[in-house]
Amino acid sequence: MPRYALRLAYQGTAFHGWWRQPHQRTVAGLLDQAFARLGEGQAAPVGAARTDAGVHATGQVAHVDVQRTWPPGRLLSQINAQLESDCVVTGVASVADDWHACHHARGKSYRYTIDDRAVPDPFQAALCWRTPFRLELTALQELAAHIPAHRDWRGFSRRGEYREDLARTITTCTWQRTPDGQLLMQTRGDGFTYHLVRSLVGACVAVAHGTCTAADFMASLGGEPTAAGAQQAPACGLRLEAVHYSDQPAWITAPSE
Repeated sequence: MPRYALRLAYQGTAFHGWWRQPHQRTVAGLLDQAFARLGEGQAAPVGAARTDAGVHATGQVAHVDVQRTWPPGRLLSQINAQLESDCVVTGVASVADDWHACHHARGKSYRYTIDDRAVPDPFQAALCWRTPFRLELTALQELAAHIPAHRDWRGFSRRGEYREDLARTITTCTWQRTPDGQLLMQTRGDGFTYHLVRSLVGACVAVAHGTCTAADFMASLGGEPTAAGAQQAPACGLRLEAVHYSDQPAWITAPSE
């Protein structure tokens, strides 16, 4: 059976996450339905990341096994014709039969957005966290400088985390302010524990606002349970920007008939 990689973008607001759930609208479930309408009901997309309910993506990656050999550009056009407006396939690539979207990934990049404008933008409400207080960029940057490292992240562990090994490497973590007043945290790592990015954002915001202390933040980085490590930003501001591979798939981005 031919295998293809899919690169996906979706607005997560109306999805109950990536993974299939009975009686819930999910990204994988929507793709299942779309492939079934193409006569490829066994495609069963496997995603590189199981994004949670309300989390968005511009660079999610999945692989599918199909019955027919499709020119990638044609599969791109045909699958998008079956999808809904809040989910789109932005690239298709033919890959080896043993290529795996999750197991072959070498890292992921996430972005978190806070609407810190003096006057909020209602059209961005589904894509940003609007805190009830304004934030100082310098304070956020000082905290982010301590985050990149290989460490055990159990100080930010969440209920629902089923893995025993919580050691991961975060290679970059930065905060910046855009010209229109948004605050962006951009993070890249070789892997992430359950809700880790949202927990780190929540901790940075709580310390910058004075709700928690910098000492608590540092203790959580060391693996201790603290008030800072218990914070969590809402899902609406989080976006999976990219999945990284040693050899990137040869994406076809132009649809064809």
